[in-house]
Amino acid sequence: MKYVNFKRVVAKNFLSIGEEPVAVSFKKGLHVITGCNKDKPDRRNGVGKSCVAEIIYFAIFGETLREIKKDLIPNNVTGGKTQVELDFELITPASTKQYKIVRYMNPTKVQLFEDDIDITLDSTSNTTKHICDVISASPAIFQNCVIMTVNNAVPFMAKSKIDKRKFIEDIFGLEVFSEMISRLRSEYNDTKRDLDTHQAKFGEVNQNLKNYTHQRDTTLAKRQEKKELYYSRRESNLAEIQTITEYINNLDNADGSSSINIIEIEKNIKDYERGVDKCDDYISNINVEIAVSKQKITDMQSSYKKIGTSEHKCEVCLRGIEEHDLAYIKQEKEKLKGDIVLLATNVKQKTAELEEYVDKKKRIKNIIASSHQTISKHNLSKQDKTNKQQRIDQLKGWLDELDSDILAIESNDTTFDKLISDTELRAAEMTAVGDTLNKQLSKLDIVKYIVSEEGVKSYIVNKLLETLNGRLLYFLKKLDSNCICIFNEYFEEEILNEKNKVCSYFNFSGAERKAIDLACLFTFSDLRRMQGEVRYNIAIYDELFDSSFDEKGIELITAILKERVEELDECNIIISHRKESIKSVTGDVIYLEKENGITRRLDYMEI
Repeated sequence: MKYVNFKRVVAKNFLSIGEEPVAVSFKKGLHVITGCNKDKPDRRNGVGKSCVAEIIYFAIFGETLREIKKDLIPNNVTGGKTQVELDFELITPASTKQYKIVRYMNPTKVQLFEDDIDITLDSTSNTTKHICDVISASPAIFQNCVIMTVNNAVPFMAKSKIDKRKFIEDIFGLEVFSEMISRLRSEYNDTKRDLDTHQAKFGEVNQNLKNYTHQRDTTLAKRQEKKELYYSRRESNLAEIQTITEYINNLDNADGSSSINIIEIEKNIKDYERGVDKCDDYISNINVEIAVSKQKITDMQSSYKKIGTSEHKCEVCLRGIEEHDLAYIKQEKEKLKGDIVLLATNVKQKTAELEEYVDKKKRIKNIIASSHQTISKHNLSKQDKTNKQQRIDQLKGWLDELDSDILAIESNDTTFDKLISDTELRAAEMTAVGDTLNKQLSKLDIVKYIVSEEGVKSYIVNKLLETLNGRLLYFLKKLDSNCICIFNEYFEEEILNEKNKVCSYFNFSGAERKAIDLACLFTFSDLRRMQGEVRYNIAIYDELFDSSFDEKGIELITAILKERVEELDECNIIISHRKESIKSVTGDVIYLEKENGITRRLDYMEI
């Protein structure tokens, strides 16, 4: 345990204190701070008695008990620089160290010395925090356990449940549970939020995995459909190639095209065409001969008819034929008749010859046509074979492409495989993270219960309540109070009057409430000393005797204070403007006088 032994405090230009420093030393005993106000002889208030408590509080925390604005703290009469010094020693089982705090205003500054070595930190706030750590003090504890104002505007019992609970927890050092539960709630909420966010992301990852898997399966199914289609086309193409090959073979066997000599046929055609030309020449010549013969026959027949008529003329002399020429006429007729017969016979022969040549020409043309037909058939067959072969080549090209396509889709690899494997890996990692978060959340639930009102804190509180209620009952009896006050595990009080009836704090008179308030102050001071890690050598009671207590009440309070001085080696300081307060003093009377707005300390013996 730490023991903080406050030695001395000095201030100048602080509130009503002027350039002349006011110093107060803290030693064992019951001391009184009192004084007079020469600016108002008929009043004993406004002297500056409370400045001593304010000086200590300001030196430690850098602010005043009454929360005075900082620009109003320097003395407004002197206008000098505010300076406050507080000397104390910190005694621990390991060592004893001497400290001095020096605070200034205008400009604001603080210095901290440890064994005469300046250990001031980089900022005023950090130095103030370090001072609080050194003496294990907080403003709430100091105001209710070291510097106690009975006439506080809001007494402890009049505070709200939350404020009372927080203060008692601070007294017992249970604020750690509140801090823990606050941190746990924050951590729990953060973890829960992280888990909810993680689960949402995990849901997205799982949905992506389902989508990728579905797309891969769809791709593979389509690939299988294509594969089956490709195999079907392949079989169809092979069957068509087989059919065409058989067709070509059958075609070769059927037309014997392999034994046909087209060049010979074409040569023969030319020969036949020359034969046709010769036939045409013969036919033309025969037709001429027949025509000439027929014309001669016609002419002879005409001449034959004229013989013996007036139209008959001598072919030599062109004279008419006389009757004595009858023999000649007869002879002439016979000759013409014979010639006509010869010509007719010739025409007949030529006509028969013509028919032979016409028939021969026809036969030759038929041969030529047949040869052309053979060539055409051969060419058609050849073209058909070429077309069929091109079709085979085309089908074989398609087969190559199909084989390539089939080879390409034989693999089960897809573009989604990497996405699926990556997503599965991420899902596995997120599952591990989710398990960790769930475990962490479960642990936090357990820890929350442990530090909750129903957990370890409840066990500790039940143990400490005995001390709290015992000390409170002790001081209520010491103050001859007509009630008792009991706190439950939730630090909710129950006040019973002398008739054992439950009452409210406000059911009592002013003096009765002051007795309860003072009992609480003494109790909390003791509990802080017993339960805390630090003990202080001073206790300041502002206007303790100036409240609603009667003479008997003041006597009882004085007895308690003297008891505490002896038992605890405390420096108890009572701030009072009542003259009778001096009677209770076992130590010093710190006498202050205010004149022209300036407070200074005087030796009490000089008054």
